[in-house]
Amino acid sequence: IDYRAHRLAVGRSMATMLTSCVVASPIRGEIRRIRRAKTAPRSVSIRARKDVDTLVRANLPSGLRSRAIQGPLRRGLVHRSPTRIASDAAKDDPEVELSDGVTLDRKAELASVVKFAVPLLATNIVTPLLTMTDTAFVGRCAADSVVQLAALGVSTPLTDYTVSLAAFIPAGLTNIVSNGVARGEGKESLASKTYGALIVSLTLSSIVAIVLNVWPDQLLTMLKTPPEVMSAAIEYTRIRSIAMPAAYLTAAAYAVLVARKDTTSPLACVCVAAAVNVLLDWIAVGVMGKGAAGAAWATTAALYAGAVAILGVLKRKGFMDAFPWGEFRWKDQIGPVMAFAGPITFLVFALLSIYTTLIIMSNALGVTVSAAHRIAGNIFAVAVLCGDPLIQAGQAFMPRYLLPAVPKRVAARKMAGLLQGVGLFTGFSASTACAFVCLFGGWAFTRDAAVVAQLRAVVVPVCAAVVTNIVSKSMYGVTVAAKQLGFLAAITGVGLVGFAGSLWWFKHNLVGSELYYWMWWVVAGYYGLAIAAIQVRSFGVPGIVKGSFHDDRKDTPAPATA
Repeated sequence: IDYRAHRLAVGRSMATMLTSCVVASPIRGEIRRIRRAKTAPRSVSIRARKDVDTLVRANLPSGLRSRAIQGPLRRGLVHRSPTRIASDAAKDDPEVELSDGVTLDRKAELASVVKFAVPLLATNIVTPLLTMTDTAFVGRCAADSVVQLAALGVSTPLTDYTVSLAAFIPAGLTNIVSNGVARGEGKESLASKTYGALIVSLTLSSIVAIVLNVWPDQLLTMLKTPPEVMSAAIEYTRIRSIAMPAAYLTAAAYAVLVARKDTTSPLACVCVAAAVNVLLDWIAVGVMGKGAAGAAWATTAALYAGAVAILGVLKRKGFMDAFPWGEFRWKDQIGPVMAFAGPITFLVFALLSIYTTLIIMSNALGVTVSAAHRIAGNIFAVAVLCGDPLIQAGQAFMPRYLLPAVPKRVAARKMAGLLQGVGLFTGFSASTACAFVCLFGGWAFTRDAAVVAQLRAVVVPVCAAVVTNIVSKSMYGVTVAAKQLGFLAAITGVGLVGFAGSLWWFKHNLVGSELYYWMWWVVAGYYGLAIAAIQVRSFGVPGIVKGSFHDDRKDTPAPATA
């Protein structure tokens, strides 16, 4: 009995000494802080639990570290999330569980992709509804609806597509802010970079507004605007140019919030702008009969309402508190976002060239085709927005399976195939909705029977273009995650050459509605060739080409899982 009591006393003493050595006073305080964070939401709790284990293991003797983590893992204190990117975790914790390169929980990953994409999809779809609302009110309520619709159609490249020229600002700002938050960058530094991006947005948008206001007739002439449409198109373009600063600032502020994983606030602000646009369209076009000019004023007011709302969110959340008002430094403020200008602008330029060419050629085919393309182009633009979240999904979910420490690429192929499958499902679903609107919804946009007939005539190639566009976007994200930006730029350049050559041939061999029909098939072919190129690059061709996800070392054993 005395021996057992003595052994118990010695054990307690050793436990006390070990606890004192391993968990010193500062560490005990840190552990208490981390444990309090366990009451936070799951995304925060996962990090807090991991920090406890990392902190304890770092202060244990090497022989006890492996056993220190096994207990929490068995008890379920450390949860594995399918959306967690192992490359980030591995930087903080070399013992973090990485993918074995083979195993993939398709059900969990699919659920995570859906949860990731749905909020982004909602935001992306609401945004172009401002333009579609203009189209619907003008087509239904304007006295000379065909001319007014054509005026909206020829002005689209100048008023809507020019916003895309600054796509590098939200793209770069998202990257800057998200990486800064992840590495714990100071509030002042992030605020300075955000402030610089907003300055670039305001400056660039002001230049665009001046150009559109001073030289709209020359720009519209370059777009081959029909003479009977020119007056209405000039007035529409000049009014919409006033909204350029609002559109650019809204895009930059949206990026700041999304980078901090806040997607509900941007969605709410976009809904406010859409509600304002519908109300003012009804007043200016439906009641006052102002036609395209009234729609322009309604959209301009709606864009400023959305900009005020989203900038107010930035202010309330404190993201503007540390802005260096009145200061201007290139290296610290302007330089970071301008580094994204070159590559992003080239990709955007390619897409704008395609859509602008379609507008120019449709305008040259007469007022009826031009008005029909205004409707078909808007329907297509909304439908293909369903693929945009898949680009970001590829960048978020693929890195875990592409790390150098992962011995195999089987799981990477499975994940890429999963995203491609989601793209196919989304593409066919969006194309079905697109076909329904083109076939049965044309009267919602215009009362002209000839325009409705022309819209129905191109429903098949338009739907084919929707499918190929969305599927290609699901593969673009995978390619970007694999850091193959040069390959993307190369296939974009080759695709543009093929697109231009095909349109040149059709233009010299077809006329009228038949030419317009095959123009849409050329668009579908452009994206189809991109799909084929990325498919070969990623998955290869058996016995001919090895894809980027090919395993050269087939006999490499996968690491044992816990």
